[in-house]
Amino acid sequence: MNMITQEAKKKQAVVEYALKYGKSAASRKYGVSLSSVKRWCKRYDGTWQSLIEKSHRPHSHPNQHTPKEEKQIRNSFRKCYARYGWDGVHSDLQRTGYTRSLSGMIYAAKRMGLTAAPKAKRKSRTHRRYPEILVPGEKVQIDVKEVPYNCLRGAVLRDNKHLYQWTAIDECTRMRFVYGFEEHTPENSVRFLAMLIKAFPFRIQTVQTDNGTEFTYKFISDEKVSPFDKALARLGIRHKLIPPRTPWHNGKVERSHRNDQRYFYDWETFRNVEELNRKLEKHLIWSNNKVMRTLGGKSPAQLLREKLSAWPRRFDCLFRSATLHSKGSRNIIPNLCLYFLPELGHIYLQRR
Repeated sequence: MNMITQEAKKKQAVVEYALKYGKSAASRKYGVSLSSVKRWCKRYDGTWQSLIEKSHRPHSHPNQHTPKEEKQIRNSFRKCYARYGWDGVHSDLQRTGYTRSLSGMIYAAKRMGLTAAPKAKRKSRTHRRYPEILVPGEKVQIDVKEVPYNCLRGAVLRDNKHLYQWTAIDECTRMRFVYGFEEHTPENSVRFLAMLIKAFPFRIQTVQTDNGTEFTYKFISDEKVSPFDKALARLGIRHKLIPPRTPWHNGKVERSHRNDQRYFYDWETFRNVEELNRKLEKHLIWSNNKVMRTLGGKSPAQLLREKLSAWPRRFDCLFRSATLHSKGSRNIIPNLCLYFLPELGHIYLQRR
């Protein structure tokens, strides 16, 4: 018996006592107001179902969505939801002048029937939550994702080649850097590290990776040191390896790969590594400016701007690696400090 049924049957007992001994006596005996007893007696038809409380929800509200706003929601939902989810729908609406909150928009969309099929909820893994990093660059997670086979076209598919995406994500701000290569080798990890140092506008203290041979020779040789470890040692960066077969220790970069699959690889195709990197550059700018609920509704670029602006005395040190790349083959490297942090970047250039 649920709570609604229990309440209705309690009211039925009050009403039957009132019909037998009077409404005032029932009010005194059961400790309810006389007006409530009269209202229940008037509604009672001999069954407890007639005493179930009806909805108190108003038929209209002065702040409810207007027909124009509902039309905007339908259009943005149809255009953006499949690829970018609710956050993408809300961002698209904001560009058209929509001012309501994300939760209000989702509530209105569900009321309008604009919902996808519900997914089965996974069991929460609260015991795997780790302390948050508070300083940009204190730890950067790096991993490699193979480009899905169904995204390959042209010569790269005909020649049975593979493409790989190297990804680095700062644990503090969730700022990312990505680049594509044709071979899954330690030498490409070293090239990616050099590009990463130039792209991130802060000093990297620790790099965390899995135990793949592109990062370490720990499980294949006791004497030989991998090129990636040598490069990190030269730069004075600590290399932290996660335990074998525990990808959740690199959870932030793994989750970012899942988002890449949903927002990028499910929609794009590539004929060569150059095309992959051109499209990855646009996707990187979008992902670094995408608001994230885990960051309190801020984007990685916004959080990085706040973190760096809070440390004015350490400004020059933080920007020591923010160099401009207007020439050469590495022009895909986004100048993050100027693109995402224009105020701080121009001050840095003036100091030089």
